[in-house]
Amino acid sequence: MRIKGVGIDIISVKRIKDLIETYGERFLNRVFTENEIEYSKKIFNYAEAFAGRFAAKEAIIKVKGKMIPFKKIEILNMDDGKPYAKGFENINISISHEREFAVAIAIEMEYDEFVSKK
Repeated sequence: MRIKGVGIDIISVKRIKDLIETYGERFLNRVFTENEIEYSKKIFNYAEAFAGRFAAKEAIIKVKGKMIPFKKIEILNMDDGKPYAKGFENINISISHEREFAVAIAIEMEYDEFVSKK
């Protein structure tokens, strides 16, 4: 197994909050899936949750090296809270946020022929 690529993104939480306040559901439905919207709206600081997912999508686009529509990338959480990108099982992601910024990293792995992915 080896690292095939790395992508990282940082975004202002205020920028995402402003977009949500200005465009509401129109913005959310253009960028996020129903599952992402449902999950993020339950979080006390929903703007941080949306910003983290936005940054993760951007990091995945960077690691893949090509434009992928935002809604084709769905960021979900495992039972233990660890985020993952549905349909991108060979990409590990990590998200962090605080009041002002959200950051995400995506690491694409290439697995050897004889190594199980999970």
